[in-house]
Amino acid sequence: MAGADVLPVTVDEVPAITRIVRQADIDEITEALGIPVERALYEAVQGSLNARKIVVNGEVVAVFGDAVYSLLGSVGVPWLISTIHVEKHAKAFLKVCKPEVQGMLTRHQNLLNYVDVRNTAAIRWLKWLGFSFGPAAPYGARRFLFHPFTMNREN
Repeated sequence: MAGADVLPVTVDEVPAITRIVRQADIDEITEALGIPVERALYEAVQGSLNARKIVVNGEVVAVFGDAVYSLLGSVGVPWLISTIHVEKHAKAFLKVCKPEVQGMLTRHQNLLNYVDVRNTAAIRWLKWLGFSFGPAAPYGARRFLFHPFTMNREN
């Protein structure tokens, strides 16, 4: 089994990555948030403290990062957009996820974001990572149901 490399990602790579984004992620971004995937990915990479890509055997499996939501409360926004290659390389992908979330918690006291209730694979993964969930509520431009998910740094 090949291991995953976690490498920096740049906005120049966004068009190529956009072409291989997983359908559930496309649905969450375009239908629920009401913006094109390419714009969402461009803004996420540009607005993150630590934008990275997970690569296995030369294939980009996911792109992720953490943005600052609030300096005052030390709140970060973790995000991840997966590609069509994520299931094929699931073990290698999962192996790098928990350490990366721990890295985010060194930069932020609290992590907060929202996940589309229809994105069941993402919800399962977030629970596995240890995030806590709030009740689903309308969110984003189209007011689809999303769960808030959070994690706090242990003091």
